[in-house]
Amino acid sequence: MTAGEISEHPPIYGRLVEERGDVLAETRSAAEQAQRRARQALDWSGLRPPAQHREQAGGTFSAFG
Repeated sequence: MTAGEISEHPPIYGRLVEERGDVLAETRSAAEQAQRRARQALDWSGLRPPAQHREQAGGTFSAFG
C-alpha cells in the first residue's frame, strides 16, 4: 500500500461518522448540558442573604433569626 492509496480512502472514523453520526460530538454536547444543569441545580447563592445583611446581623449564626 502506498501513501497515495492511503490518502484516497477516508479513515475508518470518517466512514463511521457518516454511517452512525458523530458520537463523540454528541457525547461532548450532552456532557456540557449536564454540567450546566448541575451548576444551576447546585447554585444556592440566591437562597443566602447578601453579605451586607449578614454583616449587619453581627455575622454570627442564630437558629432563631
